[in-house]
Parts: sequence; structure tokens; C-alpha cells
Amino acid sequence: MPANPNREFLLELSGLVNKRVKITMNNKKIYTGVLRGIQDNSLNVVLAEASCGDETYFRVFITGSNIVEITLAEEPFDLVGLASELSQMFQPQNVKIIEEAAIIQVFDRFTVSEEGVKGTGPISERIQKIFDKYKATQD
Repeated sequence: MPANPNREFLLELSGLVNKRVKITMNNKKIYTGVLRGIQDNSLNVVLAEASCGDETYFRVFITGSNIVEITLAEEPFDLVGLASELSQMFQPQNVKIIEEAAIIQVFDRFTVSEEGVKGTGPISERIQKIFDKYKATQD
């Protein structure tokens, strides 16, 4: 069991921010949209580009007490697969997955996430090429 389950829960939930989710309400309505924000004390949420049935909305604010379930509506990014590809180029001991942050570190200097590569220089460019190729095979 994690040292602080409440903290782990909030980390998992915050990992859904900017991802497409499906929210089931206690009145059986289902909203689908991009999760933009969460209030951690009440679990109130904000969805962008949301839909419910035939209706579409620019933004929807949902009270946490009305939510029965929040599910990820898109395929999660495969960090393990990308780390494996990076390990072939940079040796396994130089590539570390940090799951709770949803990132890969290469040489403890470069950070790779679903959004891209952070870092500069020739090594960063090589990482970016591997990332781009891998991401293209996932789409």
C-alpha cells in the first residue's frame, strides 16, 4: 500500500488533465471531453470540447458530488515501449522511467513525456527523432 493513498489518488487523477475522459454522472448522463481542471478538495472538474448525447459544449463545469465515475477515453501513451526504443540507442542504464511523473529521463539531463522532449543539443535531437518515429507508429 502506498505511504499516502490520498496523495497517490490525486496524482493519478491529475495525470488525466489534458486527456480525453468520460465522466458518468449519478443521473446516468455521460460527458466526454478534455479534462482541463480539478479541485482537489471537492473533485469538481472542468471539461473542454465536451459532449453529452447530441449536445456539444465549449466548457462544462461538473460538481464532484454528481460524479460516479471518471475513465480515460483514450489509449494511454506507452512510456515502456518508448523507453525500450531509447535504451537501444543510449544503453538501458542511461534510460529511466519515472512512472508517477509519466516521464522518461535520459542521462538524467533529458526529459521525455507524451508532449515531447525537453533539453537541447545533439543528444536531444537524437532523442527527438526516436520520439517522433515512435509516436508516428502509435497513431
